[in-house]
Amino acid sequence: MIISKKNRVILKRILWVFIPAILVCVIGVVLIEGYMVLRLTHAARTPLYGSPRDLQVILQNPMWSDEKWKDSDGTQSVGWFFSRGKPSPTVIISHAYGENRSEFLTLSFDLWKAGYNVLLYDLRGNGQSAVDWSGLGIYEKEDLLSAIEYTKTLKGPDGRPVGDGRIGLYGVEIGGYSSIMAASQSPAVKAVAVDSVYPDISAYTKYRLKAGVGSNNLWAKLIDYPTTGKLTNFGLQLYLARRNDSETAQEALKASTGRRFLFIVGSDSGALADMTKALYDTTDSPKEFVQLNKSRLDRLYESDSAEYDARVVAFFKDALPAVAGPPGTPVQRASR
Repeated sequence: MIISKKNRVILKRILWVFIPAILVCVIGVVLIEGYMVLRLTHAARTPLYGSPRDLQVILQNPMWSDEKWKDSDGTQSVGWFFSRGKPSPTVIISHAYGENRSEFLTLSFDLWKAGYNVLLYDLRGNGQSAVDWSGLGIYEKEDLLSAIEYTKTLKGPDGRPVGDGRIGLYGVEIGGYSSIMAASQSPAVKAVAVDSVYPDISAYTKYRLKAGVGSNNLWAKLIDYPTTGKLTNFGLQLYLARRNDSETAQEALKASTGRRFLFIVGSDSGALADMTKALYDTTDSPKEFVQLNKSRLDRLYESDSAEYDARVVAFFKDALPAVAGPPGTPVQRASR
């Protein structure tokens, strides 16, 4: 078909109008997605508001040490290790997005009193972690597996391992997801307690985006569009320099037969409450589900903290029995 000169002029004018508009839209989408990815992977850091030193008077002979270890990707993790000073089960605590290890000092101390070693650490991109970005659960699972292996190397002054080979995991949100994923890959893990957890990275990305923009506005509706989710996930894959892990928490739970699970939600768990209940429903292993007044998504105080911590300790005492008794030789710093 031959296009007349007049029509060619009209077509050129149309293209000159629409091509810049399309380019502006594309650039705008790329900039918005880039901003969202940066916001997602960089949580606002909260300072530590306490340390095991605050328990010095209670402990008399302090049974804790500052620890550092290498993760599988060469980064470094930092944490506190509460030691029983003799072979005992070890519980590893993983906090939520935007939190830090100091928010779980009371739970750590209660677990220690009940007979457990406890490793309490900062997830990447949070607290005093040397890594300045969060992997939203993609890298955190591997960090937790590195932490599990690290606890096996810790010994007391008498040269004996302070762990007895049995590991318990406790985690909130990102920490909970990482705990479920790591449990399926580490035979040492015997019991897992999770609070307000999600099934996969895509679901968490959507949840976190809505938490940032609110739930009843145009942006929230745009987030629900499949295309938006795919673009954001693709952006995350590029930024994190790896593909999104394909395994889901449901698949990890099915591969974790023989372990005990506790699923916790609170009245403040929001959309994560339904996700947590759905994971509980699909779990074939021995399991418990409990709804408390508040979750650990935010710092707990006084009675809420006491009720919550007591419930978690009771779970581990039943699922991962430990002999409380007096601790062994005091440990100033675990030897490597």
